[in-house]
Amino acid sequence: MKGIQELISNLDRKRQIVIQAHDFPDHDAVASAFGLAYLLELNEIRAHLSYGGEIQSQSLAEAIRFLEIPIVPGSKLMMAPDAQIIVVDGFAGNKNMVGLQGEVVAVIDHHTPPTEPNCLYWDIREHYGACSTIIYEYYKISTAEVSDSVATALLMGLMMDTAFMTRGVSQIDLEAFSTLFFRGDWQAGSRLLRNSLSLRDLGVFREAINSCIVAEDFCFLLIQKECSPEVMALVADFFLGLREVHFVAVVAPDREDYRLSVRSEDYARPSDVVIRLALEGIGAGGGHIHMGGGSIPHDLFPGEEGLRRRFMSALGMD
Repeated sequence: MKGIQELISNLDRKRQIVIQAHDFPDHDAVASAFGLAYLLELNEIRAHLSYGGEIQSQSLAEAIRFLEIPIVPGSKLMMAPDAQIIVVDGFAGNKNMVGLQGEVVAVIDHHTPPTEPNCLYWDIREHYGACSTIIYEYYKISTAEVSDSVATALLMGLMMDTAFMTRGVSQIDLEAFSTLFFRGDWQAGSRLLRNSLSLRDLGVFREAINSCIVAEDFCFLLIQKECSPEVMALVADFFLGLREVHFVAVVAPDREDYRLSVRSEDYARPSDVVIRLALEGIGAGGGHIHMGGGSIPHDLFPGEEGLRRRFMSALGMD
């Protein structure tokens, strides 16, 4: 089992170390970066925390303030030319991972990679519900004591990526949840996650209800209102809660592309496989069995009906 000491053996203590979360990060990405940085600090190694894009989730922004997580956008980080980059909860080269100056030396993730990582160290555990669980296990193996704030962050990351422990949960996720629940501030963490919507988001749900197209057990939604990835994910989860629906694709325009959030309850039609098939030649996507995401540049968007038919073909419905 890989752990923090093996990672450290591949790091040069004399060079700058940056832990990079994916662009427009979520709770799991930020928690994983935070937890890893704290563990490296316990081993007398300082690391900077960074991400591309911006924090679009209000609950995540509040969590970062509440837990005092020292993470900054890459544009505000003074990067050394020979900086060592550790990617967490993502894959170097993906469209949702901005390129930073330096060398990617490590990848820690729980998503299925498009190719085997080309770096000194990588630890990818696709059957884990959250990247936060991998970081939890690093603490467990090293017998290091997790701080209250790190435990709370990891607990939130785990709960968010598993929809409060209802999807994609493995045995180690359950162990991590039990341990972190009693070590961190579960009340604050749960409050921040539950209160992730505001009254202004109700219009997005209203539009989604009015515009959804259902064919057999597939629900397709194109939302024109501006909304964050977090709200898109909540819309997808809402429609997946309908008895008749087992696969959901939510699409919304952004500045430079169309963003997608997908959900599946059908192991025979995993989210990551379906979205890659649907976006082949026009965009990029990935994820897990139960959840995934992707993007399509504006100039390659096939239109609402064209994209819906692409998903139906990928689902074997044509």
